[in-house]
Amino acid sequence: MSSRGWTGGWTLRSDLEMLSSLVLLVLSAATPSSVPQEHVLPVFGCGTGCRVETEQLSRPQRMSDGWWRVKVRQRRWVQNCDWKSTPVTCVDEPASGRAGPPVQDLWLFADCRGERFATSKNPDRSDAWEQDVFYRDGASAGEPKFQTVAGNPFMRWAKLCPAEAEEGNQKIREGFQR
Repeated sequence: MSSRGWTGGWTLRSDLEMLSSLVLLVLSAATPSSVPQEHVLPVFGCGTGCRVETEQLSRPQRMSDGWWRVKVRQRRWVQNCDWKSTPVTCVDEPASGRAGPPVQDLWLFADCRGERFATSKNPDRSDAWEQDVFYRDGASAGEPKFQTVAGNPFMRWAKLCPAEAEEGNQKIREGFQR
């Protein structure tokens, strides 16, 4: 209790201050912090009738070894079709094991200079699956790996390394124009 004693009520000013604080608290809890989605490939294929949707959860961070990392939430969807119905009807459902977990929080990593891409459950890349973003051998040597079968590492890397990806993007565009 203050030295002035209890007045038995709130003043209009304190009521407004409390109300505005409450409104700010409710709004901040209802609205998640805004993270731009520009550093992730929003959707890519994971096989026939399968797609992965990616939500960026953090801003890109440069690691001490020069790699970039960003935290994401990936959602896998598979198409379930009733082939006996006429017409055939298909419904997208969350993946249930056959295409991986339906929802997974991961870290994506890009080595822009080294042309490498990795995914990991750990922010330090300790359990990462790492791969080249270009084919290194054979008839496709030097071509970007952007196919579903390879996990589309080039396009995912390109979102974190746009300047370094320009030449590869040009090769992809030329391939589609042929």
